[in-house]
Amino acid sequence: MHFQKLTSAILSGVLAVSAFLPGIAAAAETTAFKDVPAGSAIAEAAEYLRSVEVLSGYPDGTFRPDQKVNRAEAIKIIIGPLLKKEALDQLTSTPFSDIKTGEWYLPFVEAARQNNIVDGPPAKTSFNGTQPVTKMEFIKMILLAYRIDPNAYSEILLPLSSDVTDPTAWYYPYLRYALTASMTMITSEGTFDPGRELTRGDTALILYRFLMYRNGKRTQALLSEAESEILIVLGSLQENNPEQAEFASARALLAARGANAGAPNQPLVQGALKITEAFRAIVRAYRAGINQQFDETIRLCGDAWNLATRGKELSPGLANLSDQVQTLAKNLAESARAAKAAPASP
Repeated sequence: MHFQKLTSAILSGVLAVSAFLPGIAAAAETTAFKDVPAGSAIAEAAEYLRSVEVLSGYPDGTFRPDQKVNRAEAIKIIIGPLLKKEALDQLTSTPFSDIKTGEWYLPFVEAARQNNIVDGPPAKTSFNGTQPVTKMEFIKMILLAYRIDPNAYSEILLPLSSDVTDPTAWYYPYLRYALTASMTMITSEGTFDPGRELTRGDTALILYRFLMYRNGKRTQALLSEAESEILIVLGSLQENNPEQAEFASARALLAARGANAGAPNQPLVQGALKITEAFRAIVRAYRAGINQQFDETIRLCGDAWNLATRGKELSPGLANLSDQVQTLAKNLAESARAAKAAPASP
């Protein structure tokens, strides 16, 4: 039987078990803004950012979550909480040719330029403050403002979605880190939309998640995200879609790595990382089998088995999922052996 048909039969018996953590508790059913649904993710983010004076609403009691955010507004959202008013008041001029003296956002932009958060002359002579800010521009500026090394996790250079396939793209390091900090995740269509223009609701969610991650409060969300991606891996392999499985396994790995970076001493987090690495090995084994590299499939299945064993040792509560990974690895390796031993087609 063909390797992929053998594998499909194996996967049909894999249970989609939950494993890493219980579901995330629902947000509190309160909101300070009348146009944001109570209990929604945006309500939680907007209320927190209002409480720490990062974002505010409008006099009519609205937040206007669907209103587009321009680059000037975005830089104020990021820089405002980081500098005292006295420091901002000293910034009265800028080399950007399109910002007039006295412009309300000049101090924030100049502070960003002086701290290498945005490029200035001679590389960029205009700031274009009235243009909508894009997703990856906003994420990049946040990470640079908080002195995050964009080369963190530089050993991971994997395609992440159908619209993020080039690890050499300028925004890739920032998106990679954003996944480890749960700042963003794939859409229901399986894309990241790096060039999407952001709304107030979008910017609130991205910044809120980043600040919560810095406070050690996104571990559960990251593990839940890794778990969701593992389910996508299993579904994609069942559908014989190795490309989507590879995307999801890379995203799961980054989410688990982020959780481990934030809570490195928690056995559950350590075990979940090993299980996620095991699934990554399974996906690579499947791809090798499709390419008729059966010895490589067998080797990678062995890696997956050992990683699952380590995951169970670190966190016995993951035994059920670990056992399933090992069953999958064993059967996938047997598929490779059978395909390897089969007579060549005439």
